[in-house]
Amino acid sequence: MFRLLPLVLLVACASEGLPPTPPPVDGAAIFELGQMLFFERELSGNRNVACATCHVPFLSTTEPLALSIGQGGEGTGPTRARGEGSILPRHTSDLFHRGAARSLLWDGRVEMLDDGTIRAPVPLPPGITTALQAQALLPLLDRAEMRGHAGDVAVDGRANELAAIADERPEAVWDAIVARLLALEGYQFRFQIAFPDQEITIVHVAQALDFFERSLWDPQRSRFDREGPDSFSEAEREGHDLFFGDAGCFRCHDAPLFTDELFHNLAVPQIGPGKRDGLDEGRALVTGDPADRFRFRTPSLRNVHLTAPYMHDGAFATLGGAIRHHLDPATSLREYDPEQLPSSLRAMRRDDVNGELLETLDDPRPFRALNDAEVDALVAFLHTLADEPELIKEPDHAVPVEVPSGLPVDHWPGGPHPSR
Repeated sequence: MFRLLPLVLLVACASEGLPPTPPPVDGAAIFELGQMLFFERELSGNRNVACATCHVPFLSTTEPLALSIGQGGEGTGPTRARGEGSILPRHTSDLFHRGAARSLLWDGRVEMLDDGTIRAPVPLPPGITTALQAQALLPLLDRAEMRGHAGDVAVDGRANELAAIADERPEAVWDAIVARLLALEGYQFRFQIAFPDQEITIVHVAQALDFFERSLWDPQRSRFDREGPDSFSEAEREGHDLFFGDAGCFRCHDAPLFTDELFHNLAVPQIGPGKRDGLDEGRALVTGDPADRFRFRTPSLRNVHLTAPYMHDGAFATLGGAIRHHLDPATSLREYDPEQLPSSLRAMRRDDVNGELLETLDDPRPFRALNDAEVDALVAFLHTLADEPELIKEPDHAVPVEVPSGLPVDHWPGGPHPSR
């Protein structure tokens, strides 16, 4: 009835640099529950979107759109269109190696502090123990992403009771989602098997999603990890030496996660509806510090050639273009070519704030000038950071045949991976 994947427990597949996680009581049951929930539209207010709608497994857990489309959109992956949905402010992040991350999301609004406390925009329910669990709860509250708006009617004609709850009551939204799930016999059974003799809460939903995602996407299984530079081609080796040498990429993207998990302003063009007053000020929206304006979290470069477009707003269509921006951000900002954007976004570029972007610019330039051949070599090296399963998996990878609600299951609509 369900298409399941062989379970590899995290404790067995944790790679160097990733802390091992003890397996739960019944890892296979929690994995299956997390898989169902990841594809379950019942988690959204209007029952029209799931985690997998935007985080498409076959598309390396993201989608080839510059900016994501919120609930009410139509289709999945590259076929996703606005429909009744709105354009969201940011590009869909991939889900690789999130179990080891100290901060999550482009602005780091979910953080694991040094004392083990998790900081988030809303009070978290007791029992949330990882940043990834906390992050999983936030889209459920966001009206544009998943919850919908007051007065909405779900796709099956029922009232959207999640949207009717006040924004100041996140716990009530989460309780209502759990009530939806437990009204379905298929979930009653799965929660009982995965978490026996426990009163089911939203914490168990978060734990199951966390376990499913980390089981699939935390292990480091790239050629870089498995074989190392001795297996590289001449171009890959040149790129490797540049990356950890004169190009200086390692300053922010050092191994093993290839991110410093810090926040930088690289003068990326402002594109899209913004988060506040038509702008996306990034980290400053979390800290309130003007010095953090336009700073965004350094993304990991693992599987990077499979997750185009690039930057927090998908401003650069190619990996080479994103690298070239680092060589001279000020010039790249002034000479940015909006033709690389979808036509629907070209008019949503804010040239008027270019001066402000440059006021808090970090200087990411390499230790010396790089030519086109060296940029190509860096791209070649970055291909070695792709996890092997991402290069060979089929379109139905990780996709259940159906979910307990009976609602549609999002899947790849066909055709090859656009970045393979």
